[in-house]
Amino acid sequence: MKRTSKLSFKGDSGIEKKKRKKRKAEPGNEESSTGPQDGWITIDSIDDIKGPIIFLSSATEPASVLTCSETSSKVSFTSLSPDSTFLNYEPASVAQVFVAKRLPDSAKISFRSSFDRYLGTDKFGIVSCEREAMGPAEEWEVVLREDGAALQSSFDKFLKCGEDGAARADSEVVGFREVFQIRCQAANKYRSKKAKSEKELDIAAMELEQIKKSHSWGGGRLILSQEDTLELKKAKREGQLNEALLDRRAKLKSDKFCK
Repeated sequence: MKRTSKLSFKGDSGIEKKKRKKRKAEPGNEESSTGPQDGWITIDSIDDIKGPIIFLSSATEPASVLTCSETSSKVSFTSLSPDSTFLNYEPASVAQVFVAKRLPDSAKISFRSSFDRYLGTDKFGIVSCEREAMGPAEEWEVVLREDGAALQSSFDKFLKCGEDGAARADSEVVGFREVFQIRCQAANKYRSKKAKSEKELDIAAMELEQIKKSHSWGGGRLILSQEDTLELKKAKREGQLNEALLDRRAKLKSDKFCK
């Protein structure tokens, strides 16, 4: 397969390149070995859906990729080139790339084309990239499945790829035509996982420090809560982290500040 040259997208800058070089130059930094930093990779969590992404469908023969027209609002699935591999596909044109952004305090995500128009649909299921401003019709919810991901519109219908490559959003159930492979830039996926890991470590460290201050048992052994930190992450988002930490400490035997 002939490798395509790297595409550049709005939002990419030299600053990001400098950051990557800095990480590689740091002595003892082994984080770069946790996964690929170049190219594109299939998402495996909602957190991966940010920045430039592409939508692939195997419902057509050959497989296809969601593409936005540069000169009109038309959106359709266009066939991959014969020398392309479905599972390792990388965009051949910016017209195939959408920039994903999570809406604040919501599970909804917007997808902006490289031509600054949002992927949207109307109540009849007509899909287009027409508006430069985002509204409810341009909001989507991604439903992850074992075989890929489905996109549900604000009208509670699912995006589908027709046999002829037509893009519509009028399906009430999810079948093979409503399931897509979403691929993102590997570097973005890596940064997302790193940030998530660091956030979990920060919360765990806070809990550890509070337990150190309050525990007086165990013969020198520090007894920690075994509960998952997801509970604390949720409490932090809701502004109730201190209350959650107190509740968790109360479950540890002989906590002198909680009993």
